[in-house]
Amino acid sequence: MSVAKHRLAFIRAAVHGRLLALLLIWLVSIAAMAVLSPFFLQWQTVPFILQYVSIIGLLGIAQTIVMLAGGPGIDLSVGSVLSLVGIAMSALVKMGVEVHLAAGVGLCFGAFLGLINGILITRIGIPSLIATIATMFAFGGLAVALTGGSPVGGIPESFGWLGQEATLGVPNAFLFVLLPVAASLHIMLTKTVAGRHIVACGNNDHASHLLGINVSVVRTSLYVLNGALAALGSIISMSWFLSARPDAGKGMELLAITIAVLGGSHIFGGVGSIPGTVIAMLIVTTLQVGLQLANISPAWQLGVIGMLLILSMSLNSMKSWRWRRTR
Repeated sequence: MSVAKHRLAFIRAAVHGRLLALLLIWLVSIAAMAVLSPFFLQWQTVPFILQYVSIIGLLGIAQTIVMLAGGPGIDLSVGSVLSLVGIAMSALVKMGVEVHLAAGVGLCFGAFLGLINGILITRIGIPSLIATIATMFAFGGLAVALTGGSPVGGIPESFGWLGQEATLGVPNAFLFVLLPVAASLHIMLTKTVAGRHIVACGNNDHASHLLGINVSVVRTSLYVLNGALAALGSIISMSWFLSARPDAGKGMELLAITIAVLGGSHIFGGVGSIPGTVIAMLIVTTLQVGLQLANISPAWQLGVIGMLLILSMSLNSMKSWRWRRTR
């Protein structure tokens, strides 16, 4: 068996094993939260978890596809993009623009902010960590400066269909946004030429270049998609609260990275899956909601997320070590 085929078989086995492990961790998390809080297993908890996971899940998926293409790829600005897009949409609504049209403009604006990140990283050559830290402060600071740090209301109640209502007991945002996005990107990554190009760039960008793949274009395109997904999360947030907050995405970038890494994405690219990310987002959200219901201090909540990130990185490091041992 060639090295490439051996690596592919190893990755597939690792992904399947990771999915089973994540499912087990999720079940353990549910049991632990049920013990901590008698309110956790109530039916009302499920829609709330699915509602919140719709926003953070989009950011986790966005982080996954950026990581897959390598570079190493990472985006610390997604939370700030979410905040700034919301402020831009609310400003358009106040100017008299119809709210659904404003949402469409916001989606394009998010893609444009992602394009800025892509250009800084792939064209100018700034490392993704540094570039997206800079844009995180720039976009987030602009959102605060434009509003004075205060929420902006004025969103019509009719816009709440996506963020506040449910179909058959399942929140519309989860049913009509997150699930279709996750399914579409999973199919794209596993069944299309574009998906194979993304994984190839993450595995070996030099070899991909020799095969005729424009690595810079692929990675830039994924940052554009990343920005659009963050904008989609902003639309859901506005529909949920009927307002835009300049700090709406604060801290979400770290949660998105935790979800992507816990789901099996490797920061240096080539490894990761959407199903793993979906289960990871359910784990993180289950723990967050359960700890809140149990009145656990926010400091401890952050500590749990930090331990999850350390566990995820350790598992990824062990997989890399095992791969080197089997070569």
